Amino acid sequence: MNRAYKIIIVMAVSAGAVNRSRADQLGKGMRALRQVRHSELSLRPCHIPNLEDEVRCGTYQVYEDRVARVGRTIGLNIVVIPALQAKHAPDPVFWLHGGPGAAATQTAGAAREDFLAGLRHDRDLVFVDQRGTGNSSPLNCDLGDSPDDLRAFFGELLPRSKVRECRQRLEKTANLKLYTTQIAMNDLDEIRAALGYETINIAAASYGTIAAQAYMRQHPTHVRAVFLLGVATPGVKQPLLFPRAAQHSLDLLFEDCAADPCHAAYPNLRQEFDSVLARFNSGPISVVVINPSSKHKESVQLFRGSFVERIRLLLYTTTFARFVPLVIHSAYDNDYLPFEAMSINYNPASIMARGMYMTITCSEGIPFISEQDIVRETAGTFVGDYRIRAHIEACKEWPKGEVPRSFIGPVRSNVPVIMISGELDGSTPPWFAKAALKYLPNGRQLNIRYYGHQTDSPCIWTILNGFIEKGSVKGLDTSCTENIKRPPFAMELPKQFSF
Repeated sequence: MNRAYKIIIVMAVSAGAVNRSRADQLGKGMRALRQVRHSELSLRPCHIPNLEDEVRCGTYQVYEDRVARVGRTIGLNIVVIPALQAKHAPDPVFWLHGGPGAAATQTAGAAREDFLAGLRHDRDLVFVDQRGTGNSSPLNCDLGDSPDDLRAFFGELLPRSKVRECRQRLEKTANLKLYTTQIAMNDLDEIRAALGYETINIAAASYGTIAAQAYMRQHPTHVRAVFLLGVATPGVKQPLLFPRAAQHSLDLLFEDCAADPCHAAYPNLRQEFDSVLARFNSGPISVVVINPSSKHKESVQLFRGSFVERIRLLLYTTTFARFVPLVIHSAYDNDYLPFEAMSINYNPASIMARGMYMTITCSEGIPFISEQDIVRETAGTFVGDYRIRAHIEACKEWPKGEVPRSFIGPVRSNVPVIMISGELDGSTPPWFAKAALKYLPNGRQLNIRYYGHQTDSPCIWTILNGFIEKGSVKGLDTSCTENIKRPPFAMELPKQFSF
């Protein structure tokens, strides 16, 4: 996750006084927090990366099979960052992370100065690694995600042989059918109760927005307010949503480049992209790349599916989409080093538990995709149908959890919900939130023209803080979203992205 922000602090007291005051507040907050602890959950003092203050960490045991309630257990990893105010609101904020497969606790450091920092003054922040992720019995494996093996990294997507190897290894210690969203949200509610909270607020991004809606449906009486960034719904049938979303984002990129100094540098960008794609008509192409370990050049076979997948991922955020014109133009000139550099530097799969990802997508998305869906959602897109069909084939190697068709239906709730949608989001564009809004009478969607699948805007942080404080979508000042702009397109790679 890229974090871009500026913080100006004006101090009227000495740094020592500030530290003593914060320590006193933290101690009072911790004492209040311990008083409501359930006997089954013990939290210990700890420190986490990027946050100087002492917080609380713990592990909560749940049955892997929540129905049978016998056999193997999972230790769910928990981080609680107590509110700074001694007399704070009783309802905390739970953060639900993306992927599926990323760990919620990876984001805990954002409570320092980033997008979650403002919430901490009056509320506890709670991070629970969903079963199968982070330090909650992670289902980790490599499905060609590591650039240490460039041939696999730029080869076929989700090769069945690697998926099979992953399954065979993980199923020795896990029932892979039991890592679905619905089961995980029942885990989360059990932890809520163990922590002594009657109601909670939820902030979530990407896949976490699906999990949040599942929690709203399964445990409606325990939710106060929900803030969703990069909104997907349980009915997106991942990976069905990707081709049209990526095409929409790319079309806007071409449009914005044409009205920007970008056009002078790349006047034929769309035609160059079409030309690069045409090179794959006869199969994989040979490209020269640099081995990230040895720093030596080598030739590898680049598959079309891998090329467009990496472009698709760069279109998620405006932070990385700004490099796409440079990547396309360089590839047109048969220089694939910028493409390689950006693919390695923005590689979301590297932080995801791919086994958990496979269970979620193979159980909650793939079974509900029809041939008509594939034809409709891929027609006229640069991603095409390969991404979906490769995923379908991979899922033939993976156990499916029991997920009813009702799971992909709309979530109906009276809970206040804010949905942040970026028009430039190459993953979850605005039409998903718009469809969900029909069933959320106390919901509101903010559609931001120059925003993507990201959390790096101080404007969004301000809206998040105001919404959670009020617990209502009414009366929020969201005018700052009009000032969010696409960052300038890049003309060269920054040094940190170079080899």
